[in-house]
Amino acid sequence: MVKFNTMNHAARIRPYSFEFYVFASQSEVPTEEENECGIYLVGEAEARHLEQVFGPLYLSVGIGICTSDDEIIFGDVKLAALSNAIEEAIRDIRERPEQWQILTGYTHEPRPNDPGEAIVRMASRSRLLEFLDGVNAIVQHARAIKGYVHFGGGE
Repeated sequence: MVKFNTMNHAARIRPYSFEFYVFASQSEVPTEEENECGIYLVGEAEARHLEQVFGPLYLSVGIGICTSDDEIIFGDVKLAALSNAIEEAIRDIRERPEQWQILTGYTHEPRPNDPGEAIVRMASRSRLLEFLDGVNAIVQHARAIKGYVHFGGGE
C-alpha cells in the first residue's frame, strides 16, 4: 500500500505502520511543508525487495537505504545513481508476476545454529511500481531544484 501526503496538514494521511517514507526538500533541514509532502510504502515484502535493490548503492556511492534508518541523499552523483537504481528496479519489477515470494526472516528457534523456519511474504508488483514511480518523481524534482531526497525508515 502506498499513501501520499497532501500539502494540507489537516488532510495528511499517515499509515500506522510503514516501511519507507520518502520526500524531497530544498535544503538538508526540510520545512514542515516539505516534510509533510511525501510518499509511504506499507509492505514488509516490498521493502525487503527494495533493500536488495538499493543495497549496492552503499558500496558504489555511499547511499544506505534500509527500513531501520533514515538517509538524506543529495548531490548530482548520488541522485543520478539513485535515479538509475529506481529505473532499473522498475524495469525488473515490470517483468515479474503480479505477486512473488520474498524471504523476510526466520522464526525464532531456541536450538543452536538453527535459524528456524523461513518466513515468506508475497510482494506486489503494482504496489512496488506505484511507490517507485512516486519516488522517481521525487528524485527528479530534487535533481531539478538541486535539493535533497529524504528516505525515512519505517516504524
